[in-house]
Formats: sequence, C-alpha cells, structure tokens
Amino acid sequence: MSSVCLQLYYQPKIDVFANEIVGYEILLRNKDHLPYYPAAKMEKIYHNREKHSHFLVWLKKELTRVLQEYPSNSLSVNFSPRQLLYPETKQFFSEMRKFCDQLIVEITEDPILLDITEEISGKTIEESVISALAFIKNQGYEIALDDVGTGQNSFERALEYVPYLSQIKFSIVKCLKYNASLEMIAYFLKAWHQFARENHLDIVIEGIEDQEMSMKLADNGMLLQQGYYFGKPASEKNLQSS
Repeated sequence: MSSVCLQLYYQPKIDVFANEIVGYEILLRNKDHLPYYPAAKMEKIYHNREKHSHFLVWLKKELTRVLQEYPSNSLSVNFSPRQLLYPETKQFFSEMRKFCDQLIVEITEDPILLDITEEISGKTIEESVISALAFIKNQGYEIALDDVGTGQNSFERALEYVPYLSQIKFSIVKCLKYNASLEMIAYFLKAWHQFARENHLDIVIEGIEDQEMSMKLADNGMLLQQGYYFGKPASEKNLQSS
C-alpha cells in the first residue's frame, strides 16, 4: 500500500481544569468512505525497511505542512519500537527537529519485539530502542509511553524507559476490552498516577466517554484527558489553533 492512501486524523487532549485543548494525537487513517486504521497493511509497512522509508517521506511532508499551518499546536505522533530500529527514523527526527517543541513522540506497543533475539550493530533489540529514545530526547522532543499497564507497555518497560519520558498515557478503554472491572481499573489508575508523580511525568487518561467519568478523574487530580467525550478523531478541518 502506498502511503499516499493514508490521511492524518486528530483527537484532542484536554486539560479539564483549564477547560482547554492542550494538543492533539495524530491517528493514521485510510481514505475509505468510513476511514479506519488499516492495521494489517501498516504492519507490512513497519516491517519492511523500504516501505517504511517511503512512509516517513510522506509523514514528514504531511506533518511539516500541518505544523507550519498551526504553529501554536502541540501534536503527538505514534511510533512503535520496531520503527525506532531503522536508521531512517533517526534521520526523520533530525530533519523534523525545528518542530521539536510542537511534537510529542508516543511510543506504542510492538509485541513482535518479544520474539526477536538478534543484535543490531552489537546491541540487543531493547538496547537499540533505548539508544533511539536517547537520541530522540537529545533532539529536543518530548516522549510519551502509550497504553501503560496493558499489552507490552508494562510496568517493567515503563521503568526502563522512564529516563527518557515526559508523559505516560493510560487507556480506560483498553482495560475494559480485557474485561477489567471498574474497581480494578481504579486501582491501576491510582498506581500509575503515583508512578507519574514520583517520576515527574504528566499522565493522560484516554477513553473518557462521559462527563461523570471525566469529573471523577479530575477530582482525583488526573486533569489531562482524551476520549470520545471531548471529540472523536477527525480530519484536519476540525483542528483549532491553541
């Protein structure tokens, strides 16, 4: 699949105390009548260096245009650990460095890394990922760890990545998907909130679907929120200047 078949969608992140949009998460969508994330096709891109290189060229062009048009907006862009292994990814962040104050790099899950044991330039896979995170941070970008506590972004991984992080994201929807009770989710939230405080990180709670949930989180000091209650992923025409 050519990357030109993709488009960028945006979902707002809200500071509920200030009642304002503090940024947007960028989400990839195809160009179907009802756009969705083409997971299987993107996996083929992420696992093929040449295709991934072409994808980065497209992404750089699209991001540059949007960042120039909305210079006061903060945008979060998702990268999997797998993508961090390609030298073209470092080149991408070097070339986008002039926008580092506007871009947050969200590190998503990549379970395939569990099955890889080979070395890259004398380093293990995890060492190579850590090296890439250090490079991105040194370029001036903020880094967030997405979906902590579910899937592969475990407590152990969060501890390993924490020197490079400025933010963690906790997804209520992901927990519900695994049939976690609301009481159990509350315990997890409390623990991750404490983790964020002790490590001087922001925490964004994703999957907010109603006012009651939003207010309860705010009452417990979790003010950065994201979810359908505030806005579904939408095209660029819905972007607001901060």
